[in-house]
Amino acid sequence: MSQTFVLNQVRDLKMAGLDVHVLAVNPVDYDNEAVKSLFGDESRHEVTSIFPRTHSKRSYLFMLLGALYCAISRKRHNLIKLAYGFLSKKNFFLAKDLFCLAWFLKSQKINMDVCIAHFGNNGVVIDHLRRAGLLECKKLLTIFHGYEISRYDQLSIWGEEYGRLTGTLLPISEHWKASLVSLGAKEKCIDVVHMGVNINTFSFQNRNLDMPLQILSVARATEKKGLEFAIKAVLSCDIDCRYSIIGDGQLLPSLKAIVCGHPNAHRVNFKGACPPEAVAAELKSTDLFLLPSVEDSKGDKEGIPVSLMEAMASGVIVLSTIHSGIPELIEDGYSGFLVPERNVEAIAAKIKEISVNNNLDVIRKNAREKVEQDFNASLLTDQLVSHVLK
Repeated sequence: MSQTFVLNQVRDLKMAGLDVHVLAVNPVDYDNEAVKSLFGDESRHEVTSIFPRTHSKRSYLFMLLGALYCAISRKRHNLIKLAYGFLSKKNFFLAKDLFCLAWFLKSQKINMDVCIAHFGNNGVVIDHLRRAGLLECKKLLTIFHGYEISRYDQLSIWGEEYGRLTGTLLPISEHWKASLVSLGAKEKCIDVVHMGVNINTFSFQNRNLDMPLQILSVARATEKKGLEFAIKAVLSCDIDCRYSIIGDGQLLPSLKAIVCGHPNAHRVNFKGACPPEAVAAELKSTDLFLLPSVEDSKGDKEGIPVSLMEAMASGVIVLSTIHSGIPELIEDGYSGFLVPERNVEAIAAKIKEISVNNNLDVIRKNAREKVEQDFNASLLTDQLVSHVLK
């Protein structure tokens, strides 16, 4: 319930006329503004938590009780097998949580026509729980976002399970669809459903470039965002530019160290975390949105960043990398620009190329049309609803 895209999807499905409930593993704060805005006074009826309280030492007792409960019925032996798989991969806490889920679900009556499981690992758990008879779920739709199907540690635990997952698999990119097929999933059970944006919230501008060029990144300072390469490119670029970075994160000190003492340090401005309205205002004065995503040292990849969609919908030129599903959004030279991952020289050269490009008006219009046609939240909700009602 803390993920913005989940909250937005719940809202969109409710607006489409569906009766939407939320099944959460951990206890939910019913006074949370996001929960109240979605469900109002009905939140306690429409949001269900499986665990009655946060984890404590008593959870080990519930784990033992859940393991015994699964052992006494052959129907629930699939959960023992799954837990054994977790233990064999030295993940005790996943096994513990699985048995705790079984213990608490035995006294609850969870009955749903359709379950939309966000992230592949949650889809696997729901699939096993419904086969064990601990909840009723006539149709399972599992949405694959990114980290759970790219990070090495996640694939070592869940990869084989993805190949056996029943129901319909809904990766958010063709890139993830190919990954699922390589893991053994049947292609006929897979349909790509992109994440998208509400295009009506972004007013399109076709504006002349400023000099110095105004560049913006909105991203957490993590390895896969590639901000290190963006900063080095801006510092070394042959043209004068001003680069603002909005976002916080653990790598911020090391990124600031790259800039500190550099002759072109004045080009880079770290703005920290900002509210959405501040980001929207910054976009209006931005010439180039830069997000040079990379596969990180743990194998983690992007899905298709929503920030790129927002910039394209606003008429801001985008520069990103040939990474994960990003080329499904941006066609180099047509709706934006792409360079190889981790290539400082290519980023710097492309920034200079963009500054003298005479075709930017057409590229901006192509970018807006791409978002309207393929990453429009309204159309994508219709696509998801068609799966729900199928």
